[in-house]
Amino acid sequence: MDKATEEWLNSYEGSTRITYKCLWQYFLEFTSLTGDQILESRRNDKEWSWEKRVMEFKNWMLKRKSENTAKTAAATVRAFFSFHRVPLQFRRRESTRLTSAKRKTEDYRFSLEDLKRMCDVASLEEKYIVLAGKSFGLRAGDFTRLSIGDLKPYLDREVPISIGEYATEKEDVSAFPFIDRDALPIVKLMIAKLERENGNAGTRMLHFKRNITITRTLKRVAERAGIDTGTKNVRFHCLRKFLIDRLSSVMSESKWKQIVGKKIHEAAYVSADSLGQDYQRAMAQTCFTTEGTSVETQKRMAYEMLKAAGLNPDALLRREKAKRPMTSEDEAKFLTEKMGKVIGKRKTEPETETNGGQVDCQRIVSEQELEEYLNDGWHVAAVLPSGKVVVER
Repeated sequence: MDKATEEWLNSYEGSTRITYKCLWQYFLEFTSLTGDQILESRRNDKEWSWEKRVMEFKNWMLKRKSENTAKTAAATVRAFFSFHRVPLQFRRRESTRLTSAKRKTEDYRFSLEDLKRMCDVASLEEKYIVLAGKSFGLRAGDFTRLSIGDLKPYLDREVPISIGEYATEKEDVSAFPFIDRDALPIVKLMIAKLERENGNAGTRMLHFKRNITITRTLKRVAERAGIDTGTKNVRFHCLRKFLIDRLSSVMSESKWKQIVGKKIHEAAYVSADSLGQDYQRAMAQTCFTTEGTSVETQKRMAYEMLKAAGLNPDALLRREKAKRPMTSEDEAKFLTEKMGKVIGKRKTEPETETNGGQVDCQRIVSEQELEEYLNDGWHVAAVLPSGKVVVER
């Protein structure tokens, strides 16, 4: 490996480094040059020849790979030049051509009934993904970064509950998410579970190593609920779209963008209280729990989970009522706390093909074999000290 290539690749880690290395080999094949030779030529280039070569390279890749792969390959080459402080300069139309790629699939549009059916067959963690996902409208990466400390301080407030300003990763702007009626009892149960497992304020609500896992989980729940998605694609982003479509019908564009974390003009920002009033109106379209029934819903969910854990919630309530009078709120709180203790003690059972999940296949392959697996839809899961790569699908 030449020096220029090695220095550039060593600035990345894990799957990014592996992907860039794989795509960079195509560019070296296309140019019949080494990274050192390319860099030297670029430094002496006075006629924008490398901009033209990169445009030609994307067209060359399109004859061999998908549009998305060709787009990523062009971005890989641009990253090489940028790292060595000789960035490529494209006209606006050229840049658009380099970064464009038509999607071959269309996202499924969830209905409120779909989400309700999914929750009826989901585990606690899966309910959290569905209900908090459509409540917050965050991107997958921002959603998986949420911690106990981001949510717990506000849980005693009335819904919709603002969790305050939350920094997003993709656009370097803030989101102002809300916890709705459906999500509140599940968020409480999740936090109770995590705290029983010695979680603290910094503990993440989800422990997924890769963002794709959250989409795979959502797909499994949709299939288990018997939802016919046809040729449409189910991914976590569908929950974001679900919320945006409904928020946009009751508030201005700048307001819903502020809630879900899309860039707006600084002068367009409004207070969380003002956003909350608009969000309250949207809950008529986004929540299947009607106003005033969240306590009963929380009680029912805890009741069902205790039964699934092999316990008798009716017997538990009878024993507790023998000790003290209990309101419906008391019963919901008692069952929720009991569920939190049970979940904390139980070991998580891995999903298999026999218990309703799916087995994620993994293989250890060499770097020479990697390209073939990536083309077949596999993803890089880890890089081993030996230099071999773990792929999964």
